[in-house]
Formats: sequence, C-alpha cells, structure tokens
Amino acid sequence: MHHVSGDKRTRRSAELIYQGLLDCLEHKPYDRVTVSDLQKASGVARTTFYRSFDNMSDVLYWKCDLCFREVLSSYAPTEIMDEIDLSRHYFAYWMKHGDILELLFRINRQDIIYACHMKNAEILHQRYAGLPELDTTYGRYYMAVRTGFTIGVLSAWLSGGRKESIEELMEIIQMQYDDLIIKRVNHPAVEKMVPVTEQGD
Repeated sequence: MHHVSGDKRTRRSAELIYQGLLDCLEHKPYDRVTVSDLQKASGVARTTFYRSFDNMSDVLYWKCDLCFREVLSSYAPTEIMDEIDLSRHYFAYWMKHGDILELLFRINRQDIIYACHMKNAEILHQRYAGLPELDTTYGRYYMAVRTGFTIGVLSAWLSGGRKESIEELMEIIQMQYDDLIIKRVNHPAVEKMVPVTEQGD
C-alpha cells in the first residue's frame, strides 16, 4: 500500500516517481524494472521512494487511485444523480486521462483498476442517497455490476484504439442499456410474473 500524504512535497515526489516509471517502461517490460531504475529515471532518492511506496505496484495503485478519486469527487449533478449523466462524466474524464488505465491493462493489472473503483465508489455513496447501502448484499452486487460494466467499456474503448468520441460512446452505452431493458421485459420469465390480483380476470 502507498503512504503518499496530502503534503505537496510528498505528492510531487510521488509524481516524479510515476513519471520515472513511465520512462523506464519505454525501455524495459514492467516486471524487469527495479527501484534502482526508478531512482535514476526520476531523480528521487531510494529512501524517498520507500517513504511513500512499499513496492512498484504501489506506484501504479497510487496514480490510479488519485484519478478515480478525482473523477468521482468532481461529479456534480444539478439534481438527483442520473446514471447516464454520471457515465458521461466518468468516460469523458478517462478519455483525457486514459494512459494509466492503458498501462494497467497492458501489464495485466486490472485488479488495481477494480480495487480503486470500488474504493472510491464510497464517495458517491456518501454524497448521494440514491445508492443502496454498501454493507448489504444488494449493495455489494450493485457496485460490483457497475464496476465490471465501466471497466469492460473502458477496456473495449482502449483495445479499439480510443476511436469513439464521448458522444459515440454514450450512444453505444444507451443502446446497450435499452437493449437489456427490452430483453428483460420480453423475457419469458418476466411474462409469467402475473400479479395475483389479475389471475382471476
């Protein structure tokens, strides 16, 4: 786990370390980058690195966590939270800050993306009463489904070369959402769910 505080100097050092990691990855695969490599690329002392991070993965977790905190805390709807509106805000942000996600997908560390998303979803839970309680079974699945959905969309967008604009992406998402609703309503299991009061009519 990282130990980066809100102190401006500490965050500046952490950012230098992250940028140093990106520089290293231009010459080496992730699993061959060492702390010594990071030290040389970033200009940050080894003691400073270990003051903020326990290992290399912590650097990626810190940067990803920072981005998720920023995108979710900056969402400010004018009225009640709307999931389509939130999705637009969310994906528009990642279209401008997708490099960290692309890196994590490339090195097969989607677990970091998932963990950061779930952790920072609490921001929305605390701010908007529309979310169910996260300590209930329903709440866990509620967040898990949406986390899986958003990560899946981001994965498809990145693997496709980031071609879709925010408007095109939102149109695709809306079409998928509408398709799921239509299939759910027309599903045989749903059609059989006739209210008891109507069975005698």
